[in-house]
Amino acid sequence: MKTKLHLLGLLFALLLASPSFALNATWNAATDVPATSNGYTASGTVNFTLNFAPPVGTNLTVVKNTALGFISGTFSNLAQGQSVALSFGGSTYRFVANYYGGTGNDLVLIWASNRPVAWGTNGNGQLGNNSTTRSLVPIAVNKAGVLAGKTIIGMGGGYAHSVAVCSDGTLVTWGGNGSGALGIGSSSVPSLVPVAVNTTGALAGKTPIAVATGPYYSLVLCSDGSVAAWGSNNGGELGNNSTTESNVPVAVNTSGVLAGKTVVAIAASNGHNLALCSDGTLVQGLRMK
Repeated sequence: MKTKLHLLGLLFALLLASPSFALNATWNAATDVPATSNGYTASGTVNFTLNFAPPVGTNLTVVKNTALGFISGTFSNLAQGQSVALSFGGSTYRFVANYYGGTGNDLVLIWASNRPVAWGTNGNGQLGNNSTTRSLVPIAVNKAGVLAGKTIIGMGGGYAHSVAVCSDGTLVTWGGNGSGALGIGSSSVPSLVPVAVNTTGALAGKTPIAVATGPYYSLVLCSDGSVAAWGSNNGGELGNNSTTESNVPVAVNTSGVLAGKTVVAIAASNGHNLALCSDGTLVQGLRMK
């Protein structure tokens, strides 16, 4: 008995003394993928080594997750939206961590200096450049105000409005506001520059990770697999068991076919919405005529 207790004590001491697991992420080219797994749990730490000079706009995959579900957990030294500075050849390259990058469930370092551009018709300010003048070539969206210092990880464009989500969960919108399409708590008055979507109510405590837009409404997917929507709803586009428009985000109904499901991807069209769940279930919502 004493021998067994002694061995158990030694094993416990070794476990305490053992360093925590570390993923060594090394890139010799932009196409390198340090880890690939069918479902992945991030734990311990991740160590970065950059062995080449990445071209402008390069994104670096840390973990390629081939399962439909999101990566579980986070590395102790790498949070969602965290800034990461990698050095090579005397130069420093800045990235931002996104656990919902790639195909939507991969851990990717996003190039931090990405900037949004837009072009085309602009009668409602949908280009976000503080004007209503159309542009035949790409022009910069205004990055002052709510987008200052942010890294955009997803965008969507409706008939007259635009929406963007940032790596830190910031959700912004601009353009026409008919039927409350901007989700800012008011209707009709457009915004010529990006403004913050209302994140009280259905989005309180949530981290938006992806957006999709219909003509006069928007959907947002959150990191917990929930979905919220706002804007036009005369055909039931918002999926909240009503036909009343909403100028703030409301929760999509999760009873019925979405009961117990975790949504991992969303898409929106002209009143036709789709949601992909982590178990492979594909759910659709059709505009009621």
